Amino acid sequence: VVIEPQYDGAESFSEGLAAVRKDDKYGFIDKTGRVVIEPQYYGAESFSEGLAKVIKDGKYGFIDKTGNVVIEPQYDYALEFSDGMAKVRKDGKWGFIDKTGKVVIGLLYDYANDFSDGLALVEKDGIVFYIDKTGREYIKW
Repeated sequence: VVIEPQYDGAESFSEGLAAVRKDDKYGFIDKTGRVVIEPQYYGAESFSEGLAKVIKDGKYGFIDKTGNVVIEPQYDYALEFSDGMAKVRKDGKWGFIDKTGKVVIGLLYDYANDFSDGLALVEKDGIVFYIDKTGREYIKW
């Protein structure tokens, strides 16, 4: 046994840390079991591209591996970073932010997929199309 059972739940290790749940709060441990980020979040997921999604006061944001809040919890929902951007939802609309929290592609879409090969499938006002990482639109149907 490397880490003694002491948590109510745990995510897989990613980028050297794992999210753990104790007394309904999430924090992070390293592979030796040392607590790196004290349990303080209502939810947390694995690190991706140096940042982890956390939930505080019902809102989603991102922290770095030292526990510093990089993107304040402000979104109704968020997905992990992939290819330098994270998909976020606020007030029912989806958009994309970069790792500094800057909105790169506005929260304009009723639906959005993650980027793959430089394009993301989105839907706006019943029209489905692709956008590139600058928000330029392609192939509407």
